[in-house]
Amino acid sequence: MKRDQKHLAFIRALPCVICGAEAEAAHVRYSDASRGKVNPGMSRKDDRYVLPLCHGCHRTGQEAQHRTGEREWWQGHGIDPIPVCEALRAVSGDVEAGWKIIREMQKETKEWMRTEL
Repeated sequence: MKRDQKHLAFIRALPCVICGAEAEAAHVRYSDASRGKVNPGMSRKDDRYVLPLCHGCHRTGQEAQHRTGEREWWQGHGIDPIPVCEALRAVSGDVEAGWKIIREMQKETKEWMRTEL
């Protein structure tokens, strides 16, 4: 596990992946053994697996990620967060490239949501 304040600042400079509002850093905590990602444990965070979410989508809204099962929450939004985290990590510090990744992911999510309805 590694803390990375520069990467967290980069994530906070991007829009919320769900609604596009001003964001905070939201850590993906669940494990995915097929990708070598493990849950770092209680009260521990791995800054490699972080996405921008606004406070409403992340913590305080009725349908906030912290109020539901994390894996199910991401699936409900049509997002596989781990590759998005990895893509953002690859361009960390380049806000323009980060915005492009978020816009493309939001476009794909909207298309996925249309097919699910």
